[in-house]
Amino acid sequence: MSGITRKGRIGAEMSGTAERVLVVTIDTPPVNALGLAHFRELRDLFLNLTDRFPKPRCVVLTGAGRAFCAGADVRELSARTTETQVARSVVSRGCFDAIRRCPVPVVGAVNGAAVGAGVVIASCCDLLLASETATFSLPEILIGSMGGTGHTRRLVPDKIMRYMVFTGRKFDAHFLQQHGGINEVLSAEDLLPAALELAAEIATRSPSGVSLMKESINLTEDMPVTEGYRVEQLFTTLASGIPDSAEAGRAYLEKRQPVWSDD
Repeated sequence: MSGITRKGRIGAEMSGTAERVLVVTIDTPPVNALGLAHFRELRDLFLNLTDRFPKPRCVVLTGAGRAFCAGADVRELSARTTETQVARSVVSRGCFDAIRRCPVPVVGAVNGAAVGAGVVIASCCDLLLASETATFSLPEILIGSMGGTGHTRRLVPDKIMRYMVFTGRKFDAHFLQQHGGINEVLSAEDLLPAALELAAEIATRSPSGVSLMKESINLTEDMPVTEGYRVEQLFTTLASGIPDSAEAGRAYLEKRQPVWSDD
């Protein structure tokens, strides 16, 4: 199942090898740049994920061809006005937020260049794997634009983020891994299989438990530790009333695989 746009497509289909895993592919040749229609399509896809697909428990987000995502379409940016930029901002912001707040975990598989908004999309994923050929850059300073710094702080420390945005330089996947932004760097051939394997493992966990865990993490990300832990305790209280929670405890004691409520 996929959406077709004027300049490419955002592909989305359930994996044939990893059970309950949805694969979303940015496929807008030649470098997977995103026009306003693509941002809108990605936003709507992630906002309506569980309505459109049969109970996905994890998402793998990747790019087609040699790039992950080359950011916003420069041809559209060159024609922007203050008025159109405000409208674009609403859509792109909604797209990033929809990926970050997706009710199931999102595993990013960065197969090539991630530029500008491509870095932001990567930062909105819960886990991030990257190919040895992947690169990351925030060249906004070079094209008279701004943005993405707050999101990039989820990938790298503040000083590295500033290094990236003030220079506009391109950095490889090992550089970001060194600073904690990437979970694993793999060969190009191994990237997608590894991402699917990781997503399949996550898909075996309690769907309701994982969903609550993700929401709790997102809510407490910018909170002080004490207040954040209080929110976590409240989520623990919520989880205790969910059937999957009791099943997890029984399965652990009985040394068997749990059977979740939506199996």
